[in-house]
Amino acid sequence: MLKTAPNVTGGFDTAELTHKRTGKAITGKALPFSETVFKDGLLLVSNIDPSEYIPSNDTANQSRSKKAKRTHNRKRIIFDDTFLHNGKTYQVNSAKSGLYVEILTRIIEQFEIGLTKWRRVFVLRFDLHTHAYTKDNARITAFRKRLFQKLKRHYRFKDIGYCWVREQERAKTQHYHFVLFLDGNLVRHSSKIIPKIKGAWEDPTGTYTMPYISHPFHFADSEDIIEKAIYRVSYLAKPRGKGYRPAQTKDFQCSRMKP
Repeated sequence: MLKTAPNVTGGFDTAELTHKRTGKAITGKALPFSETVFKDGLLLVSNIDPSEYIPSNDTANQSRSKKAKRTHNRKRIIFDDTFLHNGKTYQVNSAKSGLYVEILTRIIEQFEIGLTKWRRVFVLRFDLHTHAYTKDNARITAFRKRLFQKLKRHYRFKDIGYCWVREQERAKTQHYHFVLFLDGNLVRHSSKIIPKIKGAWEDPTGTYTMPYISHPFHFADSEDIIEKAIYRVSYLAKPRGKGYRPAQTKDFQCSRMKP
C-alpha cells in the first residue's frame, strides 16, 4: 500500500514504498531520481524517509524530532530480502526500516575486495558509544587512525577494510556501528583486537564506551560464513537513526581498498 508522506521543504530521499517481499534481487546501481512505475511497486520521489515518518499523535517522537533535526539526503532505500552486487546475490537484513543502497553497496564492495586479496576475510563487528554529543565526526576519525596504527604494528597488515555509520535515535548523543575487514591469513580471533579497540576509544571519564557484543566476528572462508557475515553487517545500512546531524557531517564512511 502506498503511504503519503507529508511535504517538507529541503532535500529528499528516494524510497520504494512497498514492503512486499518479492524474493527478487535489487542491483547495486542507483536509479535516476524520477517518479517511475515498476511492476513491484511505485518508486516515489519524496523529501522524507518513510521509516522516519512521525505520526501527528505520537507526542514522544515529536518531542525527539525537535531536539535533533533530521538532515535529508538522496540515498535510495530498498526493502527486499536480497541484494545483487557484481553478479552475486546476498541475503540482507532489510527488516522494519529497509536499507540504504549506497551504504550497503560500499560495505559489500569492500568485503569482496578483501576476499579477492586475501581469499579469507576476518569480519569484526562492534559498537562505539559517546555520552557527549558532537556535531562532527572528529572523534571517530581520530579513533580509527589510532586503532589502525596499533593493528598494523601488531599484525603487519598492508590494508584494512572498514565501514562505520553514525546514528542517533532516542538518545541525545550519537553512537557508531563499525565493521572491520581484515586479512584472514593473519588473524582468526578477536581476543587480541578487542582490547586494542577499547584502548583506542574509551577514556577514564566514561564519556566514550564500547559495549559488549556477543560473537562479534566471522571468519569468512566459505560461502556459508560469507552469507552470514554479509547478512549481519548489512544492518549498518538501515535508515533508522541516520540523518540527525549537520548537513556537512557524514552519516557513514568506508575504506577505499583497491583489488
